[in-house]
Amino acid sequence: MGSMIKIAIFGYILLFFISVIYSLKFQFSRENHNEQGEKILNISYRIAFPLVLLGWFVIDLIDSYILPFSLESYKTAIWLLVTGTFV
Repeated sequence: MGSMIKIAIFGYILLFFISVIYSLKFQFSRENHNEQGEKILNISYRIAFPLVLLGWFVIDLIDSYILPFSLESYKTAIWLLVTGTFV
């Protein structure tokens, strides 16, 4: 079971770095500098920002009312929230 978790974490980190590289390629390409590229970025930001707020709210509700997190669990949940909204 421990090796499956390590493989899943590695896959998630790999997916995150692939999305970062893809995002940077898009932001520095010519396609980003026209109206359609800016429209695509604005739509993605409009979707991602409320997800961060909603995720933080859910994490706080779980921590306060259902199951108190340890510091390590809280850091992991926030890490998954921030990187997950970027993916």
